Amino acid sequence: MYEYLKTIFGTNDKGEPVALTFDEFVSKINEAKDIKLVNLADGGYISEEKFKAKDVELKGVRQQLDSANATIQSYKDMDIDGIKRSAADWEKKYNDDTAALNQKIADNERAFNEELFLRGYHFSSKAAAAGIKAEFVKRKFPYEDGTFIGGKEFIEKLMADDDYKAAFVTETPAPAPDAGKPKPQFSDPNPQPAPPPKKKSLAELMMFKNENPNATIKYD
Repeated sequence: MYEYLKTIFGTNDKGEPVALTFDEFVSKINEAKDIKLVNLADGGYISEEKFKAKDVELKGVRQQLDSANATIQSYKDMDIDGIKRSAADWEKKYNDDTAALNQKIADNERAFNEELFLRGYHFSSKAAAAGIKAEFVKRKFPYEDGTFIGGKEFIEKLMADDDYKAAFVTETPAPAPDAGKPKPQFSDPNPQPAPPPKKKSLAELMMFKNENPNATIKYD
């Protein structure tokens, strides 16, 4: 570590350092160009420029530490648990509101499709329609590809049930195109002669004359 001092003290024939007086030591130091001694107490071990740069760096670090401490203290002053609870409450409210909205949309769509399905049937009254609709809705038939699975079979079963069939109005078959038209008359290929008119008695003629005074009667 101190090998560089050997050039100042020198060595004897035995290779041992030569003893120097204080004045000789000072003289040797002054003559050495590659050695410079300074008093550490005077701060001469570092240049003024380096000292100022280091001082500025240390002040910057101190400012960063102070800022960090202030930020840390602000976090300590905050109610972190309260903020977490508030955030959790808002997240739950958002999820609940979103689920409720999606459910309402699904319910409205289902109600519309149920109404559309039941319009394919005719009912004897509004009360009958409401009753059949209530029976249909509470079954909650699966709705897939625009169809209520099992819905048609359920309605057909009600239409055949004595307790429910009166609620439905079944359509009567349309009359045949020729219904109500007079049937065409065909001539008899072998016509029979009309029987001779029956002669009236004298009493019948007199009664007829009394009822019709202006009529002319002839008695054969």
